[in-house]
Amino acid sequence: VREEYMKDIDRPKNLKRFYLLWQELNHAYEEYAKKHGLTYMSMFILQLISDGTTQKELCQTLYFPKQTISKVIQSFERKGLIELSNSGKDKRYKLIYVTEKGKQFQKEVIPALVDAELGAFFSLSEEEQETLTGLWERYTEACIKVINGKMDGKGKNE
Repeated sequence: VREEYMKDIDRPKNLKRFYLLWQELNHAYEEYAKKHGLTYMSMFILQLISDGTTQKELCQTLYFPKQTISKVIQSFERKGLIELSNSGKDKRYKLIYVTEKGKQFQKEVIPALVDAELGAFFSLSEEEQETLTGLWERYTEACIKVINGKMDGKGKNE
């Protein structure tokens, strides 16, 4: 049924299936985040912040735009989940410190998410985990090369 909605998109059948599954998983994350008053992106930021984290580190880890990270951090600060402090080494960077309220919120939200991810991953055999990870890595690298113009759309280096 889901594939009917993609019938007009010119992609091979398995690539359409891959897109749909990817979007289904993203939707599950978004719904989980929404239940806790978060967005998909803010949930992943919440998962990664700890005392002394910088916004730059979050950008480098999550590949989210600097402006997005900044808005989420400001929102977390307004809600009392974090506090910001100037870095002693470099005044351009603020260090993020999780408040007690923030730590409690992390405990309410993050463990179930981690349990779901670990449970799903460990439901696969070690060989399946390796295959999944290896294929995802190859797909990601090839996609990035094509997007950056270093490979044609047929998987051949230019």
